[in-house]
Amino acid sequence: MYGKNKSARPASRHRVIAATILMLVTLMAGCVSVKTNLTGVATNARTMDSMDYEVLGEAEGMHSAFRLFWILPVTPRADREKAIEEAVASKGGDNLIFVRTWRERQHWVLGTVDIIHVRGSVIRYR
Repeated sequence: MYGKNKSARPASRHRVIAATILMLVTLMAGCVSVKTNLTGVATNARTMDSMDYEVLGEAEGMHSAFRLFWILPVTPRADREKAIEEAVASKGGDNLIFVRTWRERQHWVLGTVDIIHVRGSVIRYR
């Protein structure tokens, strides 16, 4: 009976170590907080080339940036123009009208993610 308990002891120790490592990895990867701010409302994203256009539908674009340990940039800064390009390209249009822009900042244990969101109606000039 003594030999049975002795062999069971290392297995339970391995389980405790594995559970502790799994818990630490989960905590380190988790999002600590999210903050969202409306940054703008505009009638159009770019200068209108013509007032003769067709509306293709609603679209959203986004562009993000990551900073490791909150100060070291890993990716280029979040760019509103790239978010607009993504929204317009998703519908195959030329411009974006009735534009709403907001910025989201996610604080993670390992750093910060800044995201610029743009939503509006995509148009195509005739």
